[in-house]
Amino acid sequence: TLDNPAAMTVAIIGIPGGLEVRREHLRELIKEGKIAFFEEMGRDLVLYWRGMAPSQRMELDIGVVASVPGRFTGPSSRAYLYYTDELKDWADGLVVTVKAPPQH
Repeated sequence: TLDNPAAMTVAIIGIPGGLEVRREHLRELIKEGKIAFFEEMGRDLVLYWRGMAPSQRMELDIGVVASVPGRFTGPSSRAYLYYTDELKDWADGLVVTVKAPPQH
């Protein structure tokens, strides 16, 4: 429940096409203690926390590089406790528009 500390917590962020995650930024988040671990699986960025306080919210900036111009929608994102993945909280996929650099 929201009144008890949460054990290992997982957030899977769907990364839209046209974007590349900056791994060095994620390694900095680990050093700062904001996440415990990360991994990439296809277009999903998986973030792990060893635990969270009751009712704790986590907001992070994730560094990405725009690599391909176009309009893209990422896979749906979700979060859950590691041992209860049948109880996921889902969010619609992120939508981004990557513009081509101006031609000189």
